[in-house]
Amino acid sequence: MDLHRNWKPYARGPALLALALVMAFSPQILAAMGREFVFGDWVGYLLALFGLIGGISAVRESRRAFAVRVDEQGVTWVNGTATVVFPWAEVSRVSVEKRPNSGKLNRPSLLTVWTTDTVERALPATVQLTGLRGYQVADLHTVKEPADQVVAALRQYGGDRYPAAVN
Repeated sequence: MDLHRNWKPYARGPALLALALVMAFSPQILAAMGREFVFGDWVGYLLALFGLIGGISAVRESRRAFAVRVDEQGVTWVNGTATVVFPWAEVSRVSVEKRPNSGKLNRPSLLTVWTTDTVERALPATVQLTGLRGYQVADLHTVKEPADQVVAALRQYGGDRYPAAVN
């Protein structure tokens, strides 16, 4: 099973760039309407700068290569220019976890592959536990495939490495 990025991360960058453009010209737009910023024109320029920085970083992030494949060989993760292969023999477990500091009502969405400390990878581990390294390879909220299909593929190929959910 291949995981593909949803369209929403691609739309965030251009939307922020458009907002930055509107904010950059907001003093002139408001002047044409006979209004002005209460605190001065610098507010519009400052917001435009934040929108420009956020838009450029969002466009840059959305253009990075991203791919996750779950199959009988293991989990393959492409992030930017690095490709990391996690063969099932080297995977201790695979889990779908909550984001750190998320609320009680948030559902788990981070697909995390756990390996032993002895195996070095091209990318650094996201999470370190005693004897384990965790790699957060995907956020299930930002992929096209439904979480149920991802869980089914993990159970099919990962076997006992993907434990059943505990309520």
